[in-house]
Amino acid sequence: MSRLLFAVAITLGCVLSSTDRVRASTNVASHFDRSISKEPRYEQTPKYSLITTGDGGDVKVWMVEDGKRLFVDKNANGDLTDDGPPIKPSHIRDLGGNRGDFEYLLDAITPAHGARQTSFVLRRWNYGAKEDSYGLSLTVDDQMPMYAGWFGTFWSTDREKAPVMHFGGPFTPKLLRRKEFVIGEKEQRLSLCFLNFGSGPGAESRLSIDALPKLVVPELKIEWPTASGVAPVRTSHRLTQRCCYWEFYSAEFEVPRGVVAGQAKVSVNLPASALPIELTTTEMITPVVTEDSH
Repeated sequence: MSRLLFAVAITLGCVLSSTDRVRASTNVASHFDRSISKEPRYEQTPKYSLITTGDGGDVKVWMVEDGKRLFVDKNANGDLTDDGPPIKPSHIRDLGGNRGDFEYLLDAITPAHGARQTSFVLRRWNYGAKEDSYGLSLTVDDQMPMYAGWFGTFWSTDREKAPVMHFGGPFTPKLLRRKEFVIGEKEQRLSLCFLNFGSGPGAESRLSIDALPKLVVPELKIEWPTASGVAPVRTSHRLTQRCCYWEFYSAEFEVPRGVVAGQAKVSVNLPASALPIELTTTEMITPVVTEDSH
């Protein structure tokens, strides 16, 4: 994937209302067995992260970074010593001044009991920040590309606190780039992604834009707050554009006239066969504010 899109994706932020956080709780892996049956001898302080797959997250794939070596439990049996040598960096770029990036590459994860997961790419980069950042891409069941990382804590030196990233559904729709709608805004970007929250901040995974056929266009229907006695205002917005790995959007969004401050109900409309895994909800509640209070 292009370095330009990679850099753009780093800048994206996702914001979800408190109502959506409650509804999304069904796809959060808050309590999970983080045991490992056998580990190799590490050269530096190991950093742990856990991938789960399958409908119930029953397949566990440990990743452990040891300096610049990556151990992956490729057969998902809990033993990190029987998967061959650790993965070493590829596509290394030294940009000077402690800036650069590289990738850990793996063709496939092949659990003894579970589907084959392919096209594993773990990116690590630092472009002048205090800490290195990470982004993981993986194709679930060899057909549904997803991403994780980019924001928050990707690793933990304490195995029992390791982030758990679930590659699979159910997915929660989430607005990007905004916390609210501002009365009077015009020609702005209205963006959406589909994600699984995993074990919490830093462990979210996101559905790739390439997971949906090009002809499938997500549509947002918004019911706007209006003054008492005023007819309801409803708008529809087709997110015909795609960008930055996981973003579906329209660049021609505006808040309609007649809207007052309050709460907007945003409904996600997709063809029944569009997503390979179900959604936790099709509705989001988003504040509508005046420009002065924005």
